[in-house]
Amino acid sequence: MGRVRQGLLGVALVGGLVAVTGCGSSSASTADLAHGKQQFTALCGGCHMLADAGTQGAVGPNLDDAFGAARAQGFKVNGMRQLVETWITMAQPPMPRDLVTGHDAAAIAAYVASVAGTQPQSAVRPTPPPDPQARPVKFRT
Repeated sequence: MGRVRQGLLGVALVGGLVAVTGCGSSSASTADLAHGKQQFTALCGGCHMLADAGTQGAVGPNLDDAFGAARAQGFKVNGMRQLVETWITMAQPPMPRDLVTGHDAAAIAAYVASVAGTQPQSAVRPTPPPDPQARPVKFRT
């Protein structure tokens, strides 16, 4: 009975992994991707660098760098799209939550997932030097 339970657990874990990484492909139309690019450039490009959009934002992460490794590891476009949609709704400062919603959010997510990390080399943004005025964080022990 132990082997049967282990087998069932293994099947459940693999099924969960497939669900998390996203199976299948994005069903975004060409019009959705074009709309997503336009919305991304107007609303997100001031903070995020993305080669396909030609944006050079320096506040948020470089999305080519952020998704390049996941893409190289075989993550599916659909899983990346879901991640972007989730991040839009659960963003942390300085990114405002729900900056876009509904069709616009879905179009931006589909666009970013379809192009981020597809360039062979993205421009590496240097890490800024530490702020000398910043106070160190003290943890209680």
